[in-house]
Amino acid sequence: MSIDVSQTRTFAFVGHGGDGKTTLADALLFRAGVTTREGSVDDGTSFMNFLPEEKQRRLTLSTSICSFEKDGVAYNVLDAPGDSNFAGEPLGALQASDHAVLVLSAQDGVKTGTERAYKQARDAGLTVTAVANKMDTERADYDAVAEQLEESLGTRVVKLHMPIGSGASYSGYVDLVASKTYRFAEGGGEPEISEVPADLQDEYEAAHLAMVEAVAEADDAVLEKYLDEGELVEEDVLETLRKGIREGSLLPLLSAAAGIGIGGVALLWAAERFFPSADQVELRAVRDGEEELAMSADPAGPLVAYVFKSMADRYAGTLSLVRVYSGTLRSDSTLTDSRTESKERVSKLLSLSGEDTAEVKEVGPGGIVAIPKLRDVRTGDTLGEEKHAFAVEAAPVPHGVISFAVEAANKGDEDKVFESLNRLVDEDPSLELARDPRTNQFLLNGLGQLHIEVTLDKLRRLFKVDVLLKPPKVPYMETVRGRAEKIEGKLKKQSGGRGQFGVCVLTVERGERGSGVQFLDEIVGGAIPRGFIPAVEKGVREACERGVIAGYPLTDIAVHCVDGKHHSVDSSEQAFKMAGSMGIRAAVQAAKPALLEPVMDLEVSVPDEFVGDVMGNLSSRRGKVAGVDAAGHTEVIRARVPMSEVLTYASDLTSITGGQGSFTMEFSHYEEVPKEIQERIIADAAAAKEED
Repeated sequence: MSIDVSQTRTFAFVGHGGDGKTTLADALLFRAGVTTREGSVDDGTSFMNFLPEEKQRRLTLSTSICSFEKDGVAYNVLDAPGDSNFAGEPLGALQASDHAVLVLSAQDGVKTGTERAYKQARDAGLTVTAVANKMDTERADYDAVAEQLEESLGTRVVKLHMPIGSGASYSGYVDLVASKTYRFAEGGGEPEISEVPADLQDEYEAAHLAMVEAVAEADDAVLEKYLDEGELVEEDVLETLRKGIREGSLLPLLSAAAGIGIGGVALLWAAERFFPSADQVELRAVRDGEEELAMSADPAGPLVAYVFKSMADRYAGTLSLVRVYSGTLRSDSTLTDSRTESKERVSKLLSLSGEDTAEVKEVGPGGIVAIPKLRDVRTGDTLGEEKHAFAVEAAPVPHGVISFAVEAANKGDEDKVFESLNRLVDEDPSLELARDPRTNQFLLNGLGQLHIEVTLDKLRRLFKVDVLLKPPKVPYMETVRGRAEKIEGKLKKQSGGRGQFGVCVLTVERGERGSGVQFLDEIVGGAIPRGFIPAVEKGVREACERGVIAGYPLTDIAVHCVDGKHHSVDSSEQAFKMAGSMGIRAAVQAAKPALLEPVMDLEVSVPDEFVGDVMGNLSSRRGKVAGVDAAGHTEVIRARVPMSEVLTYASDLTSITGGQGSFTMEFSHYEEVPKEIQERIIADAAAAKEED
């Protein structure tokens, strides 16, 4: 699989969910001769959507890759999900790519996912080409898309196409660089390529002039040449376009209607002529220990191979998907993982073509392969030669926003369930499985309800185990609002022989936020012997952990042990421990107990038109909006909302915004629960205790 680095093209399809990325990728593969028919996501025949879960849901859920050669160029095409439930996938795909193809609907224009994908691509250091897809739909408007992109993204858009018709009449485009007309028969097929016809000549000349002027303005020398000569030849346009794309000052825009087979030809043309090769992009930040290195895409250089994705397989173990940045990766070699410093044996290298694989002997810079059965390798690791420990800066991992409690559906499957779940967590770093020490539940945390559901579908398919999902328990806490002075805790038992006797006197008051439970020994004069004070404290703390009014741990409470009594024979550590437990329960009841609930900081990103609905919904959840910031066509709403009110927020936000909203959430602080809600929680806790 050795090929000239300058003849590599590695690019990822990204954008908002539902705008046709996968269909466009399928169209490209068909035009390249990789497939014999154009697949469809909607009817489950897509070449790139091959997972059973994808076919069932008619949705891209995981990044798929197709590597192939055409006309001496090696292509690696990555198709990443646009749904926010799988937001970690495009981040990994962009890390493995040299260019991003930003796909958006010519009918709907720029959406939140469009802006997010563009920012992620630029943050990853990638150049970008935009495609106005779905030109065959009603109200499709290529020019409006260009205007929206310029306004939203703040970059100069260069329209490389002049669409021929729109909506049902869309039949192709004029290539404004090559000055050729591409017309497609109904139902797709090979385009008819011709010179620009007379009936389109006037419109073409105006569009061509605008394109040349936009390109020329990206380079002063070229602009001067254009002003002197009044025209630029095709190679001048392409060279200046490449420069502008590389600098981020130009965003080329193509037109497509992938659903009717239009778009693949244009993308192959663009990829060959102005998408960058592996040796034309700035290499990701590579470190040797603390030192940052300048490296190049040199097949003879030190090996730097980055694991951008892992895929679990029931029989083959884990497939590690690797992008080679430098050096040459060979099968039957031994590599070093820079994270663990462990040695990993490479038994074979697999080139990927959708769900199909083919064994290859080696791959150089710009190449992507899968390596099976590496022992301790995870997504984000860097593999290299034994004498080097180079590390590529890993792609960012989005934090989960929704949690479910998980337990084995069948008794006896617990170990198998959690072992299998951990394998899927290793595959997808945006998943997290951990036990909540406050509730003793195992929580599966993900980016949305669909993310969790798909994970469990894979669990059943790959490992033949099932789990039950339950809403997580809200980790309420208890505290006191007032002060109770000199409350007695007394244990006195006499049943023949040695009795049990211990008395402690406690004063309880509210502590500072975040102080937990403070136990203050204020005994004087030996009212409680020094050796029994730790027993009193232990009884107090254990009772605080069990809770007093609803079974939740106490916090932000100061407990003063101010007095007590003892008996020279009947007192013991156990007696004073019980006295401490009884005393704190009585003192808390006397000090105006209250429930505290966790409050979350939310940042909700939505299109302008949904701001009112989202803010109203947050208010109905007892949320307090702290501010709204504009970011292009997107508004970012900052709010604080009780955790109990946002356990299902991911799915609700999807319903409100039609999937165009996203949010991040993190813990802020604890706050007192309103009285009427507190009464209900206490009643529910009492009922649950009776059932037990």
